[in-house]
Amino acid sequence: MARSSSRGKLPLVTLVAILCALSLLIVWFKVDYLHLPLKPQENSELWTIEARIEFSGRRGPASIGFQLPNEVSLFTRVDESFVSRSFGLTLNSIPEGREARWTLRRSEGDHALFYRLKVYPQEGALEQTFLPGDSPEFPEIPPYPEPLASAIADLLNEAREESADIFSFAAQLLSRLANRNDENVKVIRDARPSNEWPQLVTEILAGARIPSRVIQGVSLQDDFIDRPLLSWVEVYNGQRWRGFDPNSGQMGYPPKFYPWTRGAHKVLTASGVRNLQVSYSVSRVSVSQELLAQQLEERLSTGLMNFTLYSLPIPTQEVYKVLLLVPLGALVVAFMRVVVGLPTFGTFTPILIALAFRETQLGWGLLLFLVIVIIGWGVRSLLENLRLLLVPRLACMLLVVIGLMLALSLLSQRLGFVQGLSIALFPMVILTMTIERMAIVWEELGAGETFKQTIGTLLVAISGYYVMNHQLMVHLLFNFPELLLVILAICLALGSYTGYRVSELLRFKDFNRMKP
Repeated sequence: MARSSSRGKLPLVTLVAILCALSLLIVWFKVDYLHLPLKPQENSELWTIEARIEFSGRRGPASIGFQLPNEVSLFTRVDESFVSRSFGLTLNSIPEGREARWTLRRSEGDHALFYRLKVYPQEGALEQTFLPGDSPEFPEIPPYPEPLASAIADLLNEAREESADIFSFAAQLLSRLANRNDENVKVIRDARPSNEWPQLVTEILAGARIPSRVIQGVSLQDDFIDRPLLSWVEVYNGQRWRGFDPNSGQMGYPPKFYPWTRGAHKVLTASGVRNLQVSYSVSRVSVSQELLAQQLEERLSTGLMNFTLYSLPIPTQEVYKVLLLVPLGALVVAFMRVVVGLPTFGTFTPILIALAFRETQLGWGLLLFLVIVIIGWGVRSLLENLRLLLVPRLACMLLVVIGLMLALSLLSQRLGFVQGLSIALFPMVILTMTIERMAIVWEELGAGETFKQTIGTLLVAISGYYVMNHQLMVHLLFNFPELLLVILAICLALGSYTGYRVSELLRFKDFNRMKP
């Protein structure tokens, strides 16, 4: 018999596991791909990077090319826009990625063009040390002129003696290049202007046949206005790239570093203009994760957000915010009835009462509920003496309940208790049936059982109120309605529960003590 019982439960266990796995898989997909938040009121930092290109025309044709950043795995691109004014704009593919090309037949006077990009760092962006890149070829040793060649050779030999691998070699070399009192360093720094220093560092590393390149980008840590791109150096060790500060030799990248371009090619090229310059500004705003997910959907146009409740009209969304809580309340009722063993008036009466408590608040809701039920019970006792048929008696009780609700609302208005006005949200039919059920239990089972079921109904309603009114539950069920499958799985599991109820354990506790 025990083996047969276990075999009988096996399909149910399998079904419960399948429902939970399917639900959690959909939730994971929404969080990972659609970026829907798991927590309510979760905000994300949305960064706007603006490039301002300024120049003066020469009263002739003008063409300005501006390299755009490529997709970066550590950041999600939300939106990009261009302010071109009277210029024509085309987006071209170049070996380095993408380029915006502005053109004008006749350009004169001062002009300003803008490129705006909105991104937000993904989780783990701050801890990421290695940025992805292509595998390069090992460079040839450049033909350095003297005395530059001798100075570089001395520093390379010193760094080689005190290093164990390519990255430690690069760190040792750059730390020596940061010592401006060294005679060799003075010779090297005098060879190029200061703005070409990162490029010169890559040429020095090429003297040791180490692949390296200049990477330019912005640090999304603080807001700033009109600054150039940060120039960093990336070194390749045969397996991956790693960033180094070209001035101090410190490993790693600036905080929340967003790469703009890699290599020695220029970010900005132009013809037919003069006084060409570009500056960058960064600003940060905090936006809700839901709004961010919708903006991403507008950009990507995947259509996946159409399968979420955000695609519904706002009034319909508000309705479903309440309706999706009903299964959660049903789970509370099932648990309280099956596991705890609390008796209630009706099966789902506590759920509807708990929904009314969400509008009236718990304290006022309990008070108004008890007032209506007690007065209605008294009226029901008077109607019992008239020997009415069941349906007309219920109709009379419904009228009495509505009259009581109206009277309490008017009284609350006169006394200035705004909470009393929300009594109109009480389920009047359920209140009527509750009063009728209380009267029948009183007549058939006595006052003790009536008191137990009244207390049980209120306890279940209070438990349902706290569960259904929890901000996290409201958020999760609205954003991830597939969690209803988990609730269904739990209800299925409760349906096969055959153990003792908590109330039974308390009832027979003296008997359990008597067992040997």
